[in-house]
Amino acid sequence: MHTTRQDGRATIAARGSIDLHSSDELRARLAELVDAGERVVVVDLTAVDFCDSSGLNVLVRAYKHARAQNATLTVTGAYGRVENVLRTTGLDRFLIEGPAEEASADGR
Repeated sequence: MHTTRQDGRATIAARGSIDLHSSDELRARLAELVDAGERVVVVDLTAVDFCDSSGLNVLVRAYKHARAQNATLTVTGAYGRVENVLRTTGLDRFLIEGPAEEASADGR
């Protein structure tokens, strides 16, 4: 995992699988960013090829934690099986960053 900050946005680039063995690290990183005052947090899933229920749980809890702190948390780059599981569970409706959010972030 790698974190970058640019234009008021903190982005965590996850890699490989988000599962029982790796989800704790992601959970801790996301909580640290929000607790440190980051107001826009993006999880880049471009390099993630698998996400199980523990990974989904981390994303949902991080989303709720961010909202409680007046921050936003979205995911981007989901494709294949990862995108499918987000859409099947309905999590895409509030986790996947859409064109409206991208346009407002760019000032358009």
